[in-house]
Amino acid sequence: MKKIGYARASPAGQALEIQISKLRQYGCDELFQDEVATALGYARQGDVLVVTRLDRLADSIRGLSATVKILRQRNVGLLVLEQGLDTTTAAGEALYQALEAVAEFERSLTNERITIGMAKAKAKGVALGPRMKLTAAEIEALRQEFNTPGVNKTELAQKYGLSRASLYRLAQEKVYK
Repeated sequence: MKKIGYARASPAGQALEIQISKLRQYGCDELFQDEVATALGYARQGDVLVVTRLDRLADSIRGLSATVKILRQRNVGLLVLEQGLDTTTAAGEALYQALEAVAEFERSLTNERITIGMAKAKAKGVALGPRMKLTAAEIEALRQEFNTPGVNKTELAQKYGLSRASLYRLAQEKVYK
């Protein structure tokens, strides 16, 4: 079992040297900086990933959830020094479950906020989705040119700033929204 230390610089100015010093004091066998994927790739079953604080492991709940999932799948423990979190103890499985539950809670809140925001925007008459490149009049002109015998479809698509697939789709649609 190896203790693998991981440190990540903070935009708020938390010094990397302080984290590295704490990880060395704890007795980490290996130290990794800034790329958690590298540390996760190095870790083997039974190893323990050590961080000074949970916010050094990930910068979002989604990132934390993904990292915890990888640790759990690979049977790698997690130890957070300053917050006293340790998945290598008997309560470790409960900690993983709690972290995953918090991540799921955050996802549902985000989805709910998005749904509410979209409903409010629709109520105000805001058109959702990508902006249409062409007006209805331009589409009608495109269709007439498209159906003209001998017209070069690639040049026509370039003229209207479309891909060939979009050109064919628009030329053959019955209704343009």
